[in-house]
Amino acid sequence: MSDIISEVLADMGACGLAPSKPSTIIFDSPGMIRYHVEGDAPGSRNGYWRGFSDGRPAGIFGSWKTGASHHWISGDATTATEADRDRIHAIQRQREQEQAQEHERVSEIATAQYRGLPEATGTPYTARKRIEPMNAKQRGNSLVLALQDWDRKIWSLQTIYPDGTKRMLKGGRKRGLHIYAGGNPHGRLLICEGYATSCSLAMMDPDAEVVAAVDAHNMKPVAEVSRSRFPEREIVLCGDYDPVGVRCAEAAARAIGGLVLIPEAPGQDWNDFLVAQGGA
Repeated sequence: MSDIISEVLADMGACGLAPSKPSTIIFDSPGMIRYHVEGDAPGSRNGYWRGFSDGRPAGIFGSWKTGASHHWISGDATTATEADRDRIHAIQRQREQEQAQEHERVSEIATAQYRGLPEATGTPYTARKRIEPMNAKQRGNSLVLALQDWDRKIWSLQTIYPDGTKRMLKGGRKRGLHIYAGGNPHGRLLICEGYATSCSLAMMDPDAEVVAAVDAHNMKPVAEVSRSRFPEREIVLCGDYDPVGVRCAEAAARAIGGLVLIPEAPGQDWNDFLVAQGGA
C-alpha cells in the first residue's frame, strides 16, 4: 500500500497539489478527504482526494480553490479498462454532488449575511484607494462584497479589511462569478480583477458596466459566462500590467472574441492609473 500512496503523492506533487501532511492521503475512505495543500493559506483545506485500493487502485484529486481536478489510476493510465474509467467517473460525480451541496449551503449563509448588513459608506481601504464604495456592504471598518452570477444570486462573500487583507467565505463558490460594481447595462462590459479596480473603471467610464472577477485567473471563466449571457456585447478584459494580469486578460479575450485594455505603466492596475491621473 505504501508504494501506491507514494505513487499518488508523486502525481499530486507534479500537479501542484501536494498535501502538507502526506499521512492524510489514505484509500477506501467513506467520503472525500479534504487536505491542506502545500503553499495554501494556513488552516485551509482546499485539496480533496478519494481513492479505492481494490482491483486496480484508482481515484481522483483536485482543489476546491482552483477548480483543478485530476483522475488517477495506478500504473500506465493508457491501459485503463472501461470498468476502471466507470469507477473514476462515479467518484467524480460524487465530488461534484458534494461540491454543489456545499456551494448551496454557503450561498444561503452569504445571502443572509449580506442582506443583514448596512450599505457601505466608506472604510480605510476605500479612502486609501480613493474610491467611493459601489454595491458594497460594510461591517465595522471592513467592506463586504457579494460574489454573484448574472441572475444576481449571491454565492459567496469577499471581505476586505482595513489593511487590505481579503478573505473569502470558506467553501464558497468563485469560478465564473463576479463582484458587480455597476454602470450602464446597455454599454460595453468591462471585466477586471479586483474590486478597487472595478470601482476605478466605473468612475472613469460611466457609460460602461463593470464587474470584478476577484482575481486574474477567474477572468476567463467570468468572460465565458458573460459571453454566453451577452452574445453580441462588446466585452473588454481590463488586466493589471503584470505578467499574470496580461496573460490572463489576453487568454480571456481570445476565448470570447473580446478586447484587452492594460494600463500604461508596468506594475499598474486601473486604480493606480486613476490615482496617478489625479482622479477621485
